[in-house]
Amino acid sequence: MGRARTSSLILVVLLALVALSAAPASGAVRRFAVLVGNNEGSPGMHSLYFAEDDALKMQQVLTHSGGYRAEDITLLLNQRRNDLTAAMVAVRDDIAVAEANGDETLFLFYYSGHADDTRLQLGSTYLLYELLDGLIERSGADVRLAFLDACQSGAMTGTKGGTRAPSFVFDVTERLGASGQVVITSSSSDEASQESDEIGGSYFTHFLTSGLLGAADDNADQRVTLEEAYQYVYHETVYRTAGSRTGTQHPTYEWDLAGKGDVVLTDLSAARTTLIFPAGMHGSYAIFDRGQRMFVAEVDMTGDEQKLSLHPGTFLVQRRYPTHLEVAQVRLDEGHEFRMSDAGFEAVEYEEDVARGAIDKKIRQANLPRLAMRLNAGVLRAADIAVEQAYLPILPVAGAGARFGWRSGSWVAADFTTGTGSSLLTIPELQYEMPMAVTTVLVGGWGGWATRPRRFQAGFGGGVSAVYMRRSFPETTLQAQQLWSVAPGATAWVGWHPGRFELDLELRSYLVPYQLDDVDQWLRFNDLHFSFGYRF
Repeated sequence: MGRARTSSLILVVLLALVALSAAPASGAVRRFAVLVGNNEGSPGMHSLYFAEDDALKMQQVLTHSGGYRAEDITLLLNQRRNDLTAAMVAVRDDIAVAEANGDETLFLFYYSGHADDTRLQLGSTYLLYELLDGLIERSGADVRLAFLDACQSGAMTGTKGGTRAPSFVFDVTERLGASGQVVITSSSSDEASQESDEIGGSYFTHFLTSGLLGAADDNADQRVTLEEAYQYVYHETVYRTAGSRTGTQHPTYEWDLAGKGDVVLTDLSAARTTLIFPAGMHGSYAIFDRGQRMFVAEVDMTGDEQKLSLHPGTFLVQRRYPTHLEVAQVRLDEGHEFRMSDAGFEAVEYEEDVARGAIDKKIRQANLPRLAMRLNAGVLRAADIAVEQAYLPILPVAGAGARFGWRSGSWVAADFTTGTGSSLLTIPELQYEMPMAVTTVLVGGWGGWATRPRRFQAGFGGGVSAVYMRRSFPETTLQAQQLWSVAPGATAWVGWHPGRFELDLELRSYLVPYQLDDVDQWLRFNDLHFSFGYRF
């Protein structure tokens, strides 16, 4: 979060904007959103664990409580710049149709992932802040909101000065009553935005979504007001990051929005599925969606009743103590309310925390190597033309194998390759040529390093292969010759990896030791092949 020179004004702006996106939609207002989550940044950046989950959380909140139609939300996970620009063009066309029908329009852009002081990082591609700003402005919507949950994202507001906004609120229950564009970022231009494996997401998005779902309803009047949301989002985010090793995050904003009226961010009385914390309960409660395997909200009880508007499903409600947890499991059905009580909680050791275990499992899975099963086809040939003519003609080869790749870029592989070919063996002394057939089989193990997993990836390494070669002379009585050996080798490859598929071009070089007349010799040959794989 970026540095707040006047913290109350910053959060006033933030929450007023949230009001625009979260208030119930009327027939006269149409809401559109493009939500982007990308765990991968540019080469050399560590991979995030929860950025894509945060985008999913925003999608759920907007469809459940924000008045957004499901078909008006575009969700992009682990996509690239061209995918994002195409989505922005498509939503611009949809907004034009809605406005032609007489609707007022609101467009919300959300990004969770890596960034630096000039651009969003979308895997191996990037989008400059100036271009993003232009895409949002050209969407054509009456009100345009951008939420950037990324390191150094405050540079986007800094480029235009990030002016201080006057006090203002909006009434969006009937008409928008406002126009313009606002950008809210999770960190300033020199700060890191933080994600937490305790809550399974970023602090900024976690408390933003918690507040919208009702955690900010401090006076228990079933409405999340501007003041309540300010107290919750600002206090919780700053408080939770203040003691971190990375340091406190501060929000920044760029404001260019006009309008006035009263603001209610979320009206919980209209919620069809509600989790109620009655008056008299005390402590902090974390709500974990067991089906989605993610934390969805936090509630700090001070005695007054509070409500959360949630989607139907099974949830774990945690209350933490220094020595143990107390956990209650609740089932929320469509159109029903569930009232919590102290009697519904059971003590659980931290080691038995189901929610913690689910997040740990996600982290472990993210760090596990990705398995790709592969088919390959190519050619095998000797490096020396004399050897090619006398021993090893160019052979077509094919095979199969598997490759494991880690997030760090290291990889290991094993494969089987075989090929058969024929040529004429020339004996110059006898001025004689005889047909020759050659068969080769290679079973190898390889390992090395590669660029981080992206749509385009390259790698190199070394390995060792068991080699079998057989040379026979079909039209003669000469006895077939066989060679068994173990060959060290080196490899380099480059590939295109869209989605779960992998298409690589790989070059390998082998040194095959053998003896001729009790003299140690080396036979060098190369293997060039294409491989097609599927990553599980």
